[in-house]
Amino acid sequence: MMKKKNLDLEARFWSGSEVHSGMRLLETFFQFNDPVTAREMLNKIMMCAGKKKPIPAQDAAAVFHFYLALRSFIRACFLISKKRKKWTVEEYLENRAVIINGNFSEEYRDPVQVFRKAFKAYRRKEYEGFLSSAVYFSLSDSGCEEERRIIGPYVHLVKMLEAAYLMVERAGKE
Repeated sequence: MMKKKNLDLEARFWSGSEVHSGMRLLETFFQFNDPVTAREMLNKIMMCAGKKKPIPAQDAAAVFHFYLALRSFIRACFLISKKRKKWTVEEYLENRAVIINGNFSEEYRDPVQVFRKAFKAYRRKEYEGFLSSAVYFSLSDSGCEEERRIIGPYVHLVKMLEAAYLMVERAGKE
């Protein structure tokens, strides 16, 4: 009988430490990347990937570092989507006017559901492939000609960023 191998979150490459828990990785991710800056970086990568104007060379190291962190983030969200039953935040939201930018509807009541919907739409490896493609095209001057292939995963990834931040904030308040 083969032993089931745990998914490596690969946090050591960008955070300098081993992280084995999905929730702990989300906390570490947001220690390195505040949610607004993370979303702005993802938007910048997407805009540059769709155009033939690469991200400036002086920003390439930051983009690569963000890529490594976001790849680990995707893996953590995948683990949480498989393990967590529910994460209720109703009472927390009553005291909070705006989350990040209000992209949620009913989804924010159970942020784990955002992860489940995302991984129902695309497999984990597809998100990692999307991320690799987006970063590659954002750093080159060739531009991604099939933008519509990267828009779907991008939308889900933005929602996952917001849901994860909500979970981390909620966990810190308890």
